[in-house]
Amino acid sequence: MSKIDQNQRVKRAYSLTAQLKNIGPTSNAKTKFILESTPFDNEDESPSSGDLTIVGRLLPNSDIYKQGSIRIHIILGQEFPFKAPKVFVRQPIYHPNIERDGKVCTNLLVNSEAWTPTTTLVQIIEEVTNIIDNPCTDQIQHTEAASLYNTNKTEYNRIASEMFKQHGLPRN
Repeated sequence: MSKIDQNQRVKRAYSLTAQLKNIGPTSNAKTKFILESTPFDNEDESPSSGDLTIVGRLLPNSDIYKQGSIRIHIILGQEFPFKAPKVFVRQPIYHPNIERDGKVCTNLLVNSEAWTPTTTLVQIIEEVTNIIDNPCTDQIQHTEAASLYNTNKTEYNRIASEMFKQHGLPRN
């Protein structure tokens, strides 16, 4: 495992976080993200050497989610960028690829062979948004949701939509 100087780690995180502003809701980007808070928001304090948490909202495009947004936390651990961050959905969601605690499971986030230190936060947002819009049966975390998705998509869509109507956030 490679070590990274904490100063370099924070600089890399700052640079990647700044790129998230380029995929805001008014951008021409296919995937949209509302950046809500970063470890760099307070100019009087420098980020600690611990985990760095970025908070924002995804703006998915699928029929179930296109009317609202989904708040996520991206947690950059101390081994970032050599290890993938953890991404958590911070509201209840009925989805095959999201654990009950909100942890998002995608190939990029869990497969060490798919992750590289040059992967950007924008790429993570794109992949997480894609998996929310298009559930993947290869990375199942919520077995009940996955089973229903595979056997009765109409009922899965009804339950997922109902839960999102209750817990989804506005798009603005």
